[in-house]
Amino acid sequence: MNETTKEPFFTAPWPAVVLSGLILALFALQSQFDTNGDLVYMLGLNPRLLWKYDTFYALFTTLFLHGSWIHAGMNAALGLAFASGVARVFGTRIGGAALFYIYYLFCGVLAGVVYCAIFPDRNVLLIGASGAISGLMGAAIRIGPGYMLPFTDRGVMGMTIAWTAINILSAFISIIPAAGTIAWEVHLIGYAIGLLTIGVWMRLFRPRFFSL
Repeated sequence: MNETTKEPFFTAPWPAVVLSGLILALFALQSQFDTNGDLVYMLGLNPRLLWKYDTFYALFTTLFLHGSWIHAGMNAALGLAFASGVARVFGTRIGGAALFYIYYLFCGVLAGVVYCAIFPDRNVLLIGASGAISGLMGAAIRIGPGYMLPFTDRGVMGMTIAWTAINILSAFISIIPAAGTIAWEVHLIGYAIGLLTIGVWMRLFRPRFFSL
């Protein structure tokens, strides 16, 4: 009698699951202890303040803040969906997981830097992990079986067009109510960072990926 092995229904790698859970857990703490929003104003990213008062720590701390459960939930869901592919190719051992989290922070921080460089005088408060999540999205869409999909790949181009259209639309329609100030430009910048840098990261830190 042949035995059939059932594939697990939930196959997301643990680094992606931890990331999504962390987004929700941190917002639970934020909503519990920061009822007046003081933490958001202290640790959120403001382009004008960044350059005027050197609040560079905000490039990092803003990634751990969200404006509502909807905001945090959407980032957690998108993170689980797109982080899984990236986490899987980096590997689920400690070294691979560390590399995955570093890449996540790299996308988020760089997205904030680029945004503040483009709009240095904007007096707005930015919160959320959307730049980092968008970076994982851009990275995930390029990952093929042992190679990076070209920018001209139909799937890559289709996703890029769709993500661009969604974010431009969000500039005119509030898609996430009560989420604070969320810059749609950061989403596109983060996506572009992931799209452009994942191949370099894989060649530097996971060159064996290309020999699969």
